[in-house]
Amino acid sequence: MINRWRRWMLPVMVGFVIAGIAVVGRESGLARRSADFTIAYSAALLIREGRAEDVYRPGQLGPLMLRLSDSAIDPRLPFDAPLASALPVVPLTLLPLEAAFHVWQLITLVLLGLSVILMERWLPLGRGARAMGLLALLGFPATWALFSEGQSTGLLLLGAVLLIGAWSRDSWRLAFLGGLLLALKPQYLPAYLILLGARRQWRALGAAMVGAVVVGLSPMLAGGPSGLLAMVWSALDAGQGVVRYNESLIATFAPLLAGPLPTIVGFAMWGVALAILSPVAVRHPSSVAVAALATAVAIGFSPHALPYDTVLLAVPAWFGYVLYRSGAIPTPAPAYLAFALALVVDLGRPLVSIAPVALLAGLAWYGRVVWVRRQRPPRVERAA
Repeated sequence: MINRWRRWMLPVMVGFVIAGIAVVGRESGLARRSADFTIAYSAALLIREGRAEDVYRPGQLGPLMLRLSDSAIDPRLPFDAPLASALPVVPLTLLPLEAAFHVWQLITLVLLGLSVILMERWLPLGRGARAMGLLALLGFPATWALFSEGQSTGLLLLGAVLLIGAWSRDSWRLAFLGGLLLALKPQYLPAYLILLGARRQWRALGAAMVGAVVVGLSPMLAGGPSGLLAMVWSALDAGQGVVRYNESLIATFAPLLAGPLPTIVGFAMWGVALAILSPVAVRHPSSVAVAALATAVAIGFSPHALPYDTVLLAVPAWFGYVLYRSGAIPTPAPAYLAFALALVVDLGRPLVSIAPVALLAGLAWYGRVVWVRRQRPPRVERAA
């Protein structure tokens, strides 16, 4: 069975990569100008021009986005991230919008490759792991969405990988950089902080939190406390409108809830999941299985996780293959295929998101396998 999966996975992943190249390569100029990158580019241009206080002002940002995109983008879309997330794009504002978009795609490709290299360095999987890992990541449908929208998830993935490096090596420097990057979308950070805290890596935990605070307070450069409040309200308001397009569990229930309830219920589910995860992590502080669970929960129970952000599932997937090599679970390949296919369906925007269900079903199944195998009595070799 193992050899069968190995024979099938390579052509399947190559097929996914080809499909992704086709999707991204056929993207029209209009689609590129209306992508999320235009919002970040516009915010970065305001920063370069010394107008950081206008980043969270729709009356200033909206008209600029319309002008830069030749009216391709909805001017009501806000910049709802920490100001720090626009800083890497500032040098690219010296280029025209579409040229900058393509450069950002290349930067994202480098970030994804670097993330795979570092994961293999800290959690080695053997010969060919880097190539296969990068192939699987590039073929993942979430990566198609990432390249199509020009989002910042490449930075998030690198941040998550650096935090795993800090967890495995107790390095406060890696933790600081990881916290700095992953805090660009802070809803994914607590699960990683729980892992550091459970292992009593206090310096690393403190460094990660300092990095997160630096990013979290960056909107104050856009008008002091009012800039910070503007970012928070902008993020909450924008999040309510796209809950049903999320790839976390709340999206499955969102069509049944009215008004602000999806956002409220989403945050409640997130809090409960983290509260349950914490004692489990404390009880098993060095467990790879718990690390895989925590990093998957960071996506599956997030109050806000759009398709391109599920690229972060590369981290629990890597942990899954570590467990597979140790004999703790069967190959994670079926879970990869199930979630990838579910995500393809979700990218077509059905009424209910099915990828979160596929993710949680996979976690439940592999969790049961780990539990059953641990209950088996040890084998006793018979004397000849």
